[in-house]
Amino acid sequence: MLKKEDNGEFYFRPSSRGQDHLTLTWKFFENNIVHIDIAESDKAIGANIGSKLRISDEVYENLQEIVERYITPCNRSLREVIQHPKFLRCQNVEELKKSIEKEKEEENSKIPYRFTILDKYPQYVVLAYIPKKEVVREFIKIKPRGYFFHHQYHYPFQNMINWFKQEFRSKDY
Repeated sequence: MLKKEDNGEFYFRPSSRGQDHLTLTWKFFENNIVHIDIAESDKAIGANIGSKLRISDEVYENLQEIVERYITPCNRSLREVIQHPKFLRCQNVEELKKSIEKEKEEENSKIPYRFTILDKYPQYVVLAYIPKKEVVREFIKIKPRGYFFHHQYHYPFQNMINWFKQEFRSKDY
């Protein structure tokens, strides 16, 4: 059903994990569909849904709060990525690789880099770059607090790019 919807649309639905779980199914980007487990607790007798909803280590009071504090900020971050000049729509890793290899051939002294979103990596942005001869791929998870990259949050997107450009040559990177 979501494949016909716009990017960022979502559904809450029952989970196959049991009566105390829901699933948030979210159209992250084109055919990239994300399924997020929501654990319910404090469910009153006869209630349809628990009064505490947990995604990872975050607790929400209701579905609207999940939309406001999870989906909306993630969709905002995703739009920032898609609108960036270094974003490349492609179908697979090979297409991404060919694109930056071509850039490297045209100007060997530069380190070309691109971002894309691939169907096989739900909720991730793929960063690909060529420092010397080999293509390096890294994964950036879009979360409500920003771009989770190298075990830390970055926001806005340009700050993450600036951090990457400064740090990728360092030994701690």
